[in-house]
Amino acid sequence: MYKLRHLLIIGICTLVLTVACSRPPDSSKSDKQTLVSSESCRIVQHEMGETELCGKPQTVAALSPHILDSMLALGVQPVAYAEAENLNIQTYDNPKEQIPYIGKWVTTQPGGLGDRKNPSLERLALVKPDLILGEKWLSKEEYPFLTQIAPTLLFSDKGSDGQQSWQEDIEGIAKALGKTAQVRELLAGFSKQIAQTKAALQPVLQKYPRVFLMTSNLTTYVDSSPKSTTGRLLQKIGFEIVRPEGIEDDTKISWEIIPQIETDIILVLSWSDDNFSNPEDGLRKKWAQNPLLNSMPVFQQGRVYFVDYQLWGSNIRGPLADRLILEALPDLLLDSVKNENSA
Repeated sequence: MYKLRHLLIIGICTLVLTVACSRPPDSSKSDKQTLVSSESCRIVQHEMGETELCGKPQTVAALSPHILDSMLALGVQPVAYAEAENLNIQTYDNPKEQIPYIGKWVTTQPGGLGDRKNPSLERLALVKPDLILGEKWLSKEEYPFLTQIAPTLLFSDKGSDGQQSWQEDIEGIAKALGKTAQVRELLAGFSKQIAQTKAALQPVLQKYPRVFLMTSNLTTYVDSSPKSTTGRLLQKIGFEIVRPEGIEDDTKISWEIIPQIETDIILVLSWSDDNFSNPEDGLRKKWAQNPLLNSMPVFQQGRVYFVDYQLWGSNIRGPLADRLILEALPDLLLDSVKNENSA
């Protein structure tokens, strides 16, 4: 295994050097130098240290959904993209359909880089981006090879409380992209939408303020998820996020514990290994067929909701994902009071 990996690394290095050396003499080099000299350079801090960048990058590779979301919200399109899972897509030639939820904002046809934790260095080298942006979970072994392809900055959106939030790294990403002026607008827009959603959900907040958030797949996995993207947004709106007594956050729990949880609403963040194919529909049917779960008053009263983890969990967790969730929450949760009034 070591020998195979060693040969692979040598091959990647060879490819990177070949691509670099095969570039024709850059007749525009002097023009580029003039452009850079006319724009201030900046030092950007990130998880791997500091990187100096000059000018605004023209071709940027996004190594995760979170990075792509933040880039798009700042008005920057990707030249290449790595998804949450390897979808075996060489080119995202129909991003609206191929990239869940935020693909409708993609106007380019980015090259596919595989999955976010193991992006294809070979494809990156061929794409020749000006800048590579990713998250800190990329291995330290891969990082030096990424930096040989283009300046590479890795960010973390996790705060001191362990909660992930795009507000934690948006300024660094914006600085890398030369888009710092857009950050204030994003933050103001977020605060405005929180206020609007809170106003719309007042009937639910007054009647059913407690929400239990859980993540589950179609088989056996169940996880308490108070620190998910949805949990963060619901707390900002004013809901109380319920936690199972004696169980730590983001910890696997058994199905038997769920009926014991005192809550007014349950939100099930549903996922599957089948490439994001509407897992909430399958989990809703499974819940309805389970005597332990379908006998719960909160379920019988129509206050168990099933949503897609890809958006509502922590895969994307950027400004655009927040916008979509906040837009969807009133339609989703107001049903609880509508059903009660019509009963």
